[in-house]
Amino acid sequence: MKVFVDSSIILAFLVGQDERAYRIIGEVEDRITTGYINAIVIDEVIYGYLRLVTRLSSRRIRQLLAKRDKKLIEIIKNDVEPILELFITLPITLEPHEVVETIKEYGLMPADSIIALTCKHYGITTIATLDEDFKRVPWLKVIP
Repeated sequence: MKVFVDSSIILAFLVGQDERAYRIIGEVEDRITTGYINAIVIDEVIYGYLRLVTRLSSRRIRQLLAKRDKKLIEIIKNDVEPILELFITLPITLEPHEVVETIKEYGLMPADSIIALTCKHYGITTIATLDEDFKRVPWLKVIP
């Protein structure tokens, strides 16, 4: 089964918040499910996880990364990268008007619009997410 995995699932798995996230990531690890992500998900997971575990502001995270802070780099390398490596990363090939139209038609945030369009472009009809907004997208079946 092909499933696009949203950042909400990966973050919930990383911080141990949701049994559904454990099930989905486990299915990807066990190759029961082929999991897909894109650059939006990579960005949201790395940034979101750093915010959650360090409780630092985005400004402070940016400052520390600019200084190549070893602690932050280790968090990314040890905690986040191994999970992201479980997935196939799909290139994003969209035009701005497609994103704007999807925002307008389905009431999505820009990043969610890009995710939905990535799924459509690659023929992925199932998305694993804790975000209810994707239920408004007619070509996506939302799990869990």
